[in-house]
Amino acid sequence: MPPEINIEVARATVLEHILAERERQDRKWGDQIENSDPLWAVIALEEFGEVSREVYEKELGKAYIELIQLSAVCVAWAEALRRRGILNEK
Repeated sequence: MPPEINIEVARATVLEHILAERERQDRKWGDQIENSDPLWAVIALEEFGEVSREVYEKELGKAYIELIQLSAVCVAWAEALRRRGILNEK
């Protein structure tokens, strides 16, 4: 069994991977602010399905990659919501 990794290090690494994936997605797909919320939900669910498949197949390394992609999609969706100005913040 590998040694346990400090939670702060693990969190920082995961967040770095998510941000790198967001940048990759932007390069690949461009600005997606015009995506509808139902489309975002479909994209996120498709990514979640890929995570589920890898977990079912016990491919946890691949599941990690899919989790990073799913997380980046969720971040992109949240960014789109903020950029569309639909959040009522004070």
